[in-house]
Amino acid sequence: MSDPDVRPAYDPSEQLARLQRLCRLRAIALYREQALYLQVLRELLEGATRQALFNLLGEVDPSRFSQLPESTRQNFHASVTDLTDRCSVLLTVEQLMQLVRQMQEEQRRQQAHASRSMLQKLSRQTQDSAPVPEPPTSELPREEPHGSIQLSLASPLESPQMPSAQDPVKEPVPEPADNNSSGDLDVLRSLFELAGDAMQQAHQPLEPGAAHDPSLEENQHFLPNEPDALLHWIHAMDQALERRLRNLSHAVNVQMLRSGLAQTLLPISLLDAVLKGQVETQPTATNVLRLRLPLAVGELDQGMDVLSVLLRSNDLEFDSPRLRQCRKRLRAHHHALLTMVRQQRHWQRRSLDREARTHWQTPSDSTQQLSGD
Repeated sequence: MSDPDVRPAYDPSEQLARLQRLCRLRAIALYREQALYLQVLRELLEGATRQALFNLLGEVDPSRFSQLPESTRQNFHASVTDLTDRCSVLLTVEQLMQLVRQMQEEQRRQQAHASRSMLQKLSRQTQDSAPVPEPPTSELPREEPHGSIQLSLASPLESPQMPSAQDPVKEPVPEPADNNSSGDLDVLRSLFELAGDAMQQAHQPLEPGAAHDPSLEENQHFLPNEPDALLHWIHAMDQALERRLRNLSHAVNVQMLRSGLAQTLLPISLLDAVLKGQVETQPTATNVLRLRLPLAVGELDQGMDVLSVLLRSNDLEFDSPRLRQCRKRLRAHHHALLTMVRQQRHWQRRSLDREARTHWQTPSDSTQQLSGD
């Protein structure tokens, strides 16, 4: 049997610590690249938004904007500038990290709401499937002659005993019937209750003063030092960036509707479906969305095209070589982190295996006492 004190050539704990050091260095470089990407994006945002508006109006009706009054055109330009400036202020690493936390909290609330809805549905199903006890045929037992024998199909254990002359007469209490389906629903309902309690406890601090701990608030501004957590941070930042651009696109579309430059307004849920690839789109200019809506006109089953502004990071990178170079370096960090995550999982498995073998090879105190006796 090998000595547990002898360490192998590659210690898992040392390798994991080495990965953490490399991850901290990677996080510093990644922060700089992400900040540079957002800086270039802030410089290009207003010009890209106006170019998207120009392309959209050129496809719909080029003369529509010139037909507006001069005051309306000036107000529209001022509104677009104000919207892009307000969005640019929020396009920083710190602001996106704050949005990531808000999006995570929003997702937790949605999950908790779905859990409560399922719990209420199961409760209604349990109440609907519960058997209704039949009322007793008579409140008082029928008086029988002294010494007579009562015949009944019910079991003596289920039916109440006949009261004696000295005992007061009691009403029979119907016992609940055994229902397997309602039992299964009760189990599911208890599981959802436990899941809801667990999510609520996860959102609350363990101690009353933990929420106001300044050290915890300071640590939130730093990047994670684990490869898998840093990789998740990259994906979360991309999602937060898409959320910012989607909000700006929706605000610009609302301003177009108010100014009379658009006749329809696509809801935010539809914009999210487009960003997730759940809705098929028609080819058009960059940062412009074209959707074909089914519309029956007479005997012909035609469709109507609806256009709106939808700023996307892919389209912005397509039009900007500087932004593409920044994205290329971010992808290099992403690929390096994928390799580090595989190494991290490998050494974590080795560490767990080593810990299990150490406990197996080292006898416990109770075993030593038994061997000494």
